[in-house]
Amino acid sequence: MPEYAYREEQQPSAAAAEPGFARFAIFYTPRPGTALAAFGRSWFGRANDGVTLQAFSDAGLSGTNFARLAPVPGRYTGLHAPIRATFTPRDGIGPDAIKTRLIDFTARREPVATGPLTLSRAGRFLVLRPVEPTPGLDWLAAQCATCFEDFTVSPAEAAREDRAFQNRFSISLTGPLEAAHLERVTQALWPVLDEICAAGVTVDALSLFGESGGRSPMRLIGRYRLAAS
Repeated sequence: MPEYAYREEQQPSAAAAEPGFARFAIFYTPRPGTALAAFGRSWFGRANDGVTLQAFSDAGLSGTNFARLAPVPGRYTGLHAPIRATFTPRDGIGPDAIKTRLIDFTARREPVATGPLTLSRAGRFLVLRPVEPTPGLDWLAAQCATCFEDFTVSPAEAAREDRAFQNRFSISLTGPLEAAHLERVTQALWPVLDEICAAGVTVDALSLFGESGGRSPMRLIGRYRLAAS
Protein backbone atom coordinates (compact mmCIF):
# COMPACT_ATOMS: atom_id res chain seq x y z
CA MET A 1 0.00 0.00 0.00
CA PRO A 2 1.48 3.43 -0.90
CA GLU A 3 2.49 5.53 2.11
CA TYR A 4 0.05 8.30 1.30
CA ALA A 5 -2.93 5.95 1.19
CA TYR A 6 -3.41 6.20 4.95
CA ARG A 7 -2.03 9.71 5.35
CA GLU A 8 -4.38 11.36 2.87
CA GLU A 9 -6.93 12.42 5.40
CA GLN A 10 -9.50 13.99 3.11
CA GLN A 11 -10.09 13.10 -0.54
CA PRO A 12 -12.97 14.76 -2.41
CA SER A 13 -14.83 13.22 -5.30
CA ALA A 14 -12.82 12.07 -8.30
CA ALA A 15 -14.04 15.07 -10.30
CA ALA A 16 -12.19 17.44 -7.97
CA ALA A 17 -8.92 15.59 -8.52
CA GLU A 18 -9.09 15.45 -12.31
CA PRO A 19 -6.47 17.40 -14.32
CA GLY A 20 -7.48 20.81 -15.67
CA PHE A 21 -6.42 23.11 -12.87
CA ALA A 22 -4.52 26.21 -13.99
CA ARG A 23 -3.28 27.33 -10.57
CA PHE A 24 -2.66 25.75 -7.19
CA ALA A 25 -2.33 26.85 -3.57
CA ILE A 26 -1.56 25.20 -0.24
CA PHE A 27 -3.61 26.05 2.83
CA TYR A 28 -4.11 24.91 6.38
CA THR A 29 -7.72 23.76 6.82
CA PRO A 30 -9.06 22.47 10.15
CA ARG A 31 -9.20 18.75 10.72
CA PRO A 32 -12.76 17.52 10.10
CA GLY A 33 -14.64 16.92 13.33
CA THR A 34 -12.81 19.56 15.37
CA ALA A 35 -14.43 22.55 17.02
CA LEU A 36 -12.81 24.92 14.52
CA ALA A 37 -14.06 22.88 11.57
CA ALA A 38 -17.58 22.88 13.04
CA PHE A 39 -17.44 26.65 13.47
CA GLY A 40 -16.26 27.02 9.88
CA ARG A 41 -19.25 25.06 8.57
CA SER A 42 -21.58 27.21 10.61
CA TRP A 43 -19.92 30.48 9.69
CA PHE A 44 -19.32 30.04 5.97
CA GLY A 45 -22.13 27.58 5.35
CA ARG A 46 -24.72 29.56 7.35
CA ALA A 47 -25.64 26.43 9.29
CA ASN A 48 -27.93 27.29 12.18
CA ASP A 49 -25.95 25.71 15.00
CA GLY A 50 -27.90 27.64 17.64
CA VAL A 51 -24.69 29.31 18.84
CA THR A 52 -23.31 31.58 16.11
CA LEU A 53 -26.68 32.94 15.07
CA GLN A 54 -27.70 33.47 18.70
CA ALA A 55 -24.51 35.44 19.28
CA PHE A 56 -25.38 37.66 16.34
CA SER A 57 -28.92 38.05 17.57
CA ASP A 58 -27.65 39.14 20.99
CA ALA A 59 -25.40 41.68 19.29
CA GLY A 60 -28.27 43.09 17.25
CA LEU A 61 -26.98 41.56 14.01
CA SER A 62 -29.70 39.02 13.32
CA GLY A 63 -31.95 38.82 10.28
CA THR A 64 -31.05 41.06 7.35
CA ASN A 65 -28.14 42.57 9.28
CA PHE A 66 -26.56 39.15 9.65
CA ALA A 67 -26.94 38.42 5.93
CA ARG A 68 -25.37 41.76 5.05
CA LEU A 69 -22.43 41.23 7.39
CA ALA A 70 -21.87 37.56 6.63
CA PRO A 71 -18.32 36.53 5.68
CA VAL A 72 -17.11 36.54 2.11
CA PRO A 73 -14.95 33.44 1.50
CA GLY A 74 -14.41 34.43 -2.14
CA ARG A 75 -12.56 31.86 -4.23
CA TYR A 76 -11.29 30.03 -1.13
CA THR A 77 -14.51 28.56 0.17
CA GLY A 78 -14.36 27.69 3.83
CA LEU A 79 -12.09 28.30 6.78
CA HIS A 80 -8.39 28.32 5.87
CA ALA A 81 -4.98 29.86 6.50
CA PRO A 82 -2.67 30.37 3.51
CA ILE A 83 0.63 28.49 3.68
CA ARG A 84 1.88 28.66 0.06
CA ALA A 85 0.78 31.47 -2.26
CA THR A 86 -1.25 30.58 -5.34
CA PHE A 87 1.07 29.64 -8.19
CA THR A 88 0.91 28.69 -11.86
CA PRO A 89 2.82 25.47 -12.64
CA ARG A 90 5.21 25.31 -15.54
CA ASP A 91 4.48 23.12 -18.55
CA GLY A 92 4.47 19.42 -17.78
CA ILE A 93 3.64 19.85 -14.08
CA GLY A 94 0.14 18.64 -13.25
CA PRO A 95 -1.91 17.82 -10.15
CA ASP A 96 -0.34 14.39 -9.66
CA ALA A 97 3.21 15.77 -9.55
CA ILE A 98 2.23 18.56 -7.17
CA LYS A 99 0.31 16.14 -4.96
CA THR A 100 3.27 13.73 -4.83
CA ARG A 101 5.64 16.57 -3.90
CA LEU A 102 3.31 17.76 -1.14
CA ILE A 103 2.93 14.23 0.26
CA ASP A 104 6.71 13.92 0.43
CA PHE A 105 6.98 17.36 2.05
CA THR A 106 4.41 16.65 4.75
CA ALA A 107 5.96 13.26 5.51
CA ARG A 108 9.15 15.05 6.56
CA ARG A 109 7.64 17.79 8.73
CA GLU A 110 6.14 17.74 12.20
CA PRO A 111 2.85 19.35 13.27
CA VAL A 112 3.11 22.90 14.64
CA ALA A 113 0.94 24.33 17.43
CA THR A 114 -0.28 27.90 17.10
CA GLY A 115 -0.62 28.56 20.80
CA PRO A 116 -3.57 30.74 21.89
CA LEU A 117 -5.36 32.62 19.13
CA THR A 118 -7.05 36.00 19.08
CA LEU A 119 -9.50 37.85 16.85
CA SER A 120 -7.51 40.49 15.02
CA ARG A 121 -7.98 43.04 12.25
CA ALA A 122 -5.94 42.78 9.08
CA GLY A 123 -6.84 46.00 7.33
CA ARG A 124 -10.61 45.79 6.80
CA PHE A 125 -10.68 42.02 7.35
CA LEU A 126 -11.24 40.01 10.52
CA VAL A 127 -8.85 37.10 11.10
CA LEU A 128 -7.78 34.61 13.74
CA ARG A 129 -4.07 34.94 14.56
CA PRO A 130 -1.69 33.52 17.17
CA VAL A 131 -1.25 35.78 20.16
CA GLU A 132 2.51 35.22 20.18
CA PRO A 133 4.95 34.95 17.25
CA THR A 134 5.12 31.44 15.80
CA PRO A 135 8.56 30.83 14.26
CA GLY A 136 7.63 27.19 13.60
CA LEU A 137 4.75 28.23 11.34
CA ASP A 138 6.87 30.87 9.61
CA TRP A 139 9.50 28.21 8.94
CA LEU A 140 6.91 25.75 7.64
CA ALA A 141 5.53 28.34 5.18
CA ALA A 142 9.02 29.33 4.02
CA GLN A 143 10.02 25.69 3.50
CA CYS A 144 6.80 24.99 1.62
CA ALA A 145 7.43 27.94 -0.71
CA THR A 146 10.97 26.74 -1.40
CA CYS A 147 9.79 23.18 -2.01
CA PHE A 148 7.65 24.22 -4.98
CA GLU A 149 9.87 26.88 -6.54
CA ASP A 150 11.00 24.59 -9.36
CA PHE A 151 7.37 23.80 -10.23
CA THR A 152 6.40 27.38 -11.00
CA VAL A 153 6.38 29.22 -14.32
CA SER A 154 8.65 31.90 -12.87
CA PRO A 155 10.49 30.89 -9.67
CA ALA A 156 11.81 34.43 -9.13
CA GLU A 157 8.33 35.93 -9.42
CA ALA A 158 6.89 33.22 -7.18
CA ALA A 159 9.53 33.97 -4.55
CA ARG A 160 8.58 37.66 -4.59
CA GLU A 161 4.91 36.76 -4.23
CA ASP A 162 5.64 34.45 -1.34
CA ARG A 163 7.68 37.08 0.50
CA ALA A 164 4.81 39.54 0.17
CA PHE A 165 2.25 36.85 0.95
CA GLN A 166 3.84 35.34 4.04
CA ASN A 167 2.78 37.60 6.82
CA ARG A 168 1.76 36.10 10.13
CA PHE A 169 -0.27 32.90 10.11
CA SER A 170 -3.92 33.97 9.93
CA ILE A 171 -7.31 32.38 9.33
CA SER A 172 -9.60 34.74 7.40
CA LEU A 173 -13.11 35.14 8.79
CA THR A 174 -14.61 37.98 6.74
CA GLY A 175 -14.34 40.00 3.60
CA PRO A 176 -13.70 43.76 3.85
CA LEU A 177 -15.95 45.50 6.38
CA GLU A 178 -16.30 49.03 7.68
CA ALA A 179 -14.62 49.71 11.02
CA ALA A 180 -17.93 49.87 12.92
CA HIS A 181 -19.05 46.56 11.43
CA LEU A 182 -15.71 44.94 12.23
CA GLU A 183 -16.11 45.91 15.86
CA ARG A 184 -19.64 44.54 16.11
CA VAL A 185 -18.77 41.29 14.35
CA THR A 186 -15.76 40.90 16.65
CA GLN A 187 -17.94 41.36 19.71
CA ALA A 188 -20.49 38.85 18.39
CA LEU A 189 -17.92 36.21 17.47
CA TRP A 190 -15.74 36.39 20.56
CA PRO A 191 -18.07 34.34 22.83
CA VAL A 192 -18.35 31.72 20.06
CA LEU A 193 -14.58 31.48 19.54
CA ASP A 194 -13.38 32.04 23.10
CA GLU A 195 -12.63 28.39 23.89
CA ILE A 196 -11.11 27.72 20.47
CA CYS A 197 -8.87 30.76 20.83
CA ALA A 198 -7.77 29.79 24.34
CA ALA A 199 -6.78 26.28 23.23
CA GLY A 200 -5.29 27.29 19.90
CA VAL A 201 -5.00 24.79 17.07
CA THR A 202 -2.35 22.48 15.72
CA VAL A 203 -1.39 22.71 12.06
CA ASP A 204 -1.46 18.95 11.57
CA ALA A 205 -1.93 18.78 7.80
CA LEU A 206 -1.62 20.81 4.61
CA SER A 207 -4.40 21.00 2.04
CA LEU A 208 -3.84 21.24 -1.70
CA PHE A 209 -6.32 23.35 -3.67
CA GLY A 210 -6.68 23.81 -7.42
CA GLU A 211 -8.25 26.57 -9.52
CA SER A 212 -9.46 25.99 -13.06
CA GLY A 213 -8.97 29.61 -14.10
CA GLY A 214 -10.53 33.04 -13.98
CA ARG A 215 -12.42 33.77 -10.78
CA SER A 216 -13.66 30.22 -10.33
CA PRO A 217 -13.62 28.85 -6.76
CA MET A 218 -10.61 26.88 -5.65
CA ARG A 219 -11.40 23.20 -5.05
CA LEU A 220 -9.91 20.88 -2.49
CA ILE A 221 -7.73 18.15 -4.01
CA GLY A 222 -6.63 16.55 -0.74
CA ARG A 223 -5.58 17.14 2.87
CA TYR A 224 -2.27 15.52 3.80
CA ARG A 225 -1.23 14.95 7.40
CA LEU A 226 2.12 16.10 8.71
CA ALA A 227 4.31 13.35 10.15
CA ALA A 228 3.24 11.95 13.53
CA SER A 229 -0.06 13.88 13.50
